[in-house]
Formats: sequence, structure tokens, C-alpha cells
Amino acid sequence: MENNEVREVEKQEVEKTLSCKKLKRGCFLYFCAVCIKFVIVTFGCNSRLCSCCGKRYSDKWADRLTRKIMPKTEHRHMVFSVPEILWWLVRNNRGLQKVLMDVAAKTIKECFGQVLKKNLDVGIICVLHPFGRDLIFKPHVHAVVTNGGFAKDGKFVKLGFVKYNLLHKKWQYNILMELRGQVSKRVIDYCFNKYPNGFACYLKPEVIWSNRFLSKYIGRYLRHPAIANSRITFYNEEIVRFYYLDHKTKKRIVCELKVFDFVASVVQHIPDKNFKMVRYYGLYSRKGVSKVRKICLQSSLKQKILFGEIEKEVFRCPYCSEKMIFVAYFREPPDDLVLRVEDGRFF
Repeated sequence: MENNEVREVEKQEVEKTLSCKKLKRGCFLYFCAVCIKFVIVTFGCNSRLCSCCGKRYSDKWADRLTRKIMPKTEHRHMVFSVPEILWWLVRNNRGLQKVLMDVAAKTIKECFGQVLKKNLDVGIICVLHPFGRDLIFKPHVHAVVTNGGFAKDGKFVKLGFVKYNLLHKKWQYNILMELRGQVSKRVIDYCFNKYPNGFACYLKPEVIWSNRFLSKYIGRYLRHPAIANSRITFYNEEIVRFYYLDHKTKKRIVCELKVFDFVASVVQHIPDKNFKMVRYYGLYSRKGVSKVRKICLQSSLKQKILFGEIEKEVFRCPYCSEKMIFVAYFREPPDDLVLRVEDGRFF
């Protein structure tokens, strides 16, 4: 923290987290006709550091994505990463995070086209994931991709075998060519020489059919904070101790950081304001969605399956689970609101 300037967005997100579920953020007042009780519903902070709000946001995003993904279509999960020498470049120039996502989508389209030897419209959803389990800044991209694409005649062509060598080298070449204006020629030459087989890019062999499973699976990478509360095992106002599971060794690694170093490690992953952590390409872009709609209608699939209305949120009584009646909205609740509700003297 002492060696790094704190960004304004980091201050804002921390302050939002500290005010989560507090009355000063405002509240709704509901009435349960069964229990004859008033219930105060406070607002979440929707901060990128809050585990509770992050989980809720991911679930809602997964529901929207389920309706957007083409039904009865195979999808694959891909992961694109860059070597350590480029991590700090992306951290210090956060606009490059969008470049990673754009280049990942470009690489997918090129590889699919080369394998199938024809230009295809592919559905791609990219999610930026800026951290690893050890809290180090490790920007990488998770992509959900249709297992093939639509040809010009409107027929869906399924993807066959993709050589990892092709995928790795294309990803390496595309990203380094895109970064030419940001890094020196020495760094680019070093990356080509150090990694002759290309940058790591993993295409998971499993095909995913279920839209709900796919949305939940990729949604966990979207909004959750860099570390879950359950992984923090010790705190004494001076140090924080936490653990993570190493992917390669499958061993539990315990880390210990000073409090301010720990905070710095967590807040560094907060994206700049208005930065889109999820981007849609090809069939899932705004232009592509209209094409998907036409194709699905031609296949006699009901449009509401893809583009159905999302049900409005319903608040239920915490005591009897019955639907409650909305009474009032308080932007700035009075100090005695809780006492008035508990005593039943609201009106």
C-alpha cells in the first residue's frame, strides 16, 4: 500500500463494502399479512469486494446468460493466459485488459476457420479474470464458445479436432503483435524465444450441453472477490493468514501477509469504473443476436425460450416465506425506524 498509489475506484469500492446492508444506504419497508409484521429490507453494496453481493450478481448474470445462449447447442470452455513478464504491463495499463479479451476472440475465430476451412459465425463470451488463487495479479480470459459455427448457408458446422500447437502459437502471435506499441522489441523477442511452443491456451475437452450449468460454471469467474472469507484462517490486526490449493501439486499452500499488504493484494484486482468484465462476440454480439433469433425461429423454436422476460424480484417474509406487501421506500431512513417497526408503531 505504501509503494502503490491507491486508485479512486479502489477507495469507492472499499467504502461501498463497509456500508453493505446498512440503513444509511436506504431500505424498503414491507408488510407480511400472515405474520402481521413489518420487515425492513436493506440494500446491498454491489461492490466487487463483497462476497455476498458478488454471489448475487453472478447468479443474476447466469440467469440472463441462460436465456441468451442458443438452446440445444454444444459449447466449449477455453482459457487464455499470458506469461509473467506481461502481467505488470497489463496491471499498469488496464486498458490492455480489453485487448486480451478482443485478441482471445480473434484467435478463436481464426483457429475455427482454419480447422474447418471456411468462415464461420461463432458465438463467443469472454470473461476477464485478473487474479490467481494466491492473490497475485494474473490476468487471463475465460471464454465460452459454441462448438462450431454457422456457415453462409445457415447450417451449423460442428468443430472437430483442434491442434493445441495451432491454438497456442496463434494466441501468442496475435497478442504480441497487438502489444507492439506497448512493449519494447526486446520483450517481444524474449517471449518468442522463451516460449517457442506459444502461450498457454487450454481448450477443455468436455462438451457442455446444459445452458444452466454453463452459465453457473462461467458465472463463478465473473464477480466474486479475489478471496473467499472461508479461506482466511487467521487475523490479529497485524497479519492475515490464508490458504489456497495449488493446481499442479494439489497441495494446500498457506500464505501470511501484513494487513496492508493483504488489502493491497485484494483491491488491486478491482477494475476501472465502467470497465466491462464480460464481452460478447460473433453470434452473441448485439448484431449476432438478431441472426441467432432468425435461425432459431426458422428452426421452429419459440423466441421466448431465448429472450423470455426475467421475473421481477419478489421479497418473501423471513418468518413464514409468504410474499410480502410493499409499503415504502426510504432513501434516508429516520434514526428511529427500527424501533418503530419493532414496536409496531409505524403508522
